[in-house]
Amino acid sequence: MTEENRERHEYMEEERVPEHSGTNHSMAIGFYIAAIVLIFGVTLVLTGLISSGQQAQGNVGFNINLWWGLVMVVSGCVILGMTLASPRRRAERAASR
Repeated sequence: MTEENRERHEYMEEERVPEHSGTNHSMAIGFYIAAIVLIFGVTLVLTGLISSGQQAQGNVGFNINLWWGLVMVVSGCVILGMTLASPRRRAERAASR
């Protein structure tokens, strides 16, 4: 087979793996990574807000739990946004209409 034929090869029914044929995997792993980062980030933000400032500051001079939690929340939102706006998901939505 040429390179072009390998990329466009349509699998015959007997070549398909039964547990994967016909399934729709609409959620990418980025969604789950974003969810975990957001959960940990929110937990750190709440810990930073609730705990006494002196304990959380330590030697760095600022509330590390609060700031690191905010970084994780922003990162989680960016990952989630990129996952939901991916070209693959847009193509799936356009095909389903």
